[in-house]
Amino acid sequence: MKNKLTNHLSVNRTIHANYHYSFWAFFSITSLWVIYLTQHGMSLIQVGLLESIFHTASLLFEVPSGTLADHFAYKTVLVMGRLMAILSGILFLSGTGFWWFALAFIIQAFSYNLNSGTNEALVFETLKADHLEKHYLKITANLNAIYELADMLGLIVAGFFVHWHFSLTYVIYIFTSFLAIGAILRMQEPYSQISAETVPATSFAVIIKTSWQFLISHLIVAGLMLFLACYEAIGTTYFFYFQTLMTHYRFTGWQISLVIVIASCFNILGAKSAPTLEKHWSKQQLIYGLVGLMIAGLLFSIFKNIIILTICFILIGLMTTIVEPIFNDFLQQQIPSNARATLLSVMSMMFSLVMIVLFPVVGKLITLVQFNLAFFIIGIFLLLIGLSLIGLHFIKA
Repeated sequence: MKNKLTNHLSVNRTIHANYHYSFWAFFSITSLWVIYLTQHGMSLIQVGLLESIFHTASLLFEVPSGTLADHFAYKTVLVMGRLMAILSGILFLSGTGFWWFALAFIIQAFSYNLNSGTNEALVFETLKADHLEKHYLKITANLNAIYELADMLGLIVAGFFVHWHFSLTYVIYIFTSFLAIGAILRMQEPYSQISAETVPATSFAVIIKTSWQFLISHLIVAGLMLFLACYEAIGTTYFFYFQTLMTHYRFTGWQISLVIVIASCFNILGAKSAPTLEKHWSKQQLIYGLVGLMIAGLLFSIFKNIIILTICFILIGLMTTIVEPIFNDFLQQQIPSNARATLLSVMSMMFSLVMIVLFPVVGKLITLVQFNLAFFIIGIFLLLIGLSLIGLHFIKA
């Protein structure tokens, strides 16, 4: 009984420390980087190329970083991620040209990858060690709410710096990375991972082969990974290029912060509502509903009214926030422990592949036909794909 109580206390301490880590690691003080880069002379095409460089680097780093997390201490990998974040912040502060910023994005990609999959795997394995996996959806919903809260507060602060010493946002980024390291040191490494360190490491090739075989034999899981990657990529692209729209309409710092606050409040509610939605609707119904609302937001972007566009921005952000914890929970239940971080990294690779193509293409489209028509075209494209898939479903039935 005493050991059981001790284990529960250890789990609680680790989860709460993880909440603190997640807040500081996702404190999005640098999320207005599109505005930052355009202020430093980058064109939209260059911005698109820099984001592609980020995701190309992310693609190259993703599986190796997941492999590190599967065979070494999760805490060690997370600390390495924050150290890379600090280095990238220094590079952004001192950067003056395209290639310098490209290097900063490459280092930032490595930082991102060291966290990607690792944090989720640490939480799940911590719960699994004490047979508490059933609480994972609730905790991952809490984590997503924390991400949104940290995102909102970081963006609020960043909004006030847009027209005044914007470079200070990267100083704050470096400081919060140190705070995140402090939270990591308070966590307890899952027992399964401590045990894994005593086992000879499986070769990288074997891990990739195992992951590929798993995805081939679980096509529904692979399909959901690809769906989630595409869905999140569209939402992310809309979010970043909407920044250029705010500067085009000459939003002041407090107006940018206000829009972010409203959007983030909806996102927090969306993240917290994920468990409730899953109880009332099936996965198929949720997919249809979330895709339908995403398409609606993209189609209504054709209107040049800034109020309508802001509503579309909020709607698309909300849909992107809701979809992540629902599918994350399902995927976590399907993935074996010994390759959990690696397979989650494969999912991030899919996201990177989509972003490598999508972000510069949309940047070019916005340059040619403006923001409104660019995303309306994407909405029409998705609508046609959706109608085709529904038509095929009825033909097979």
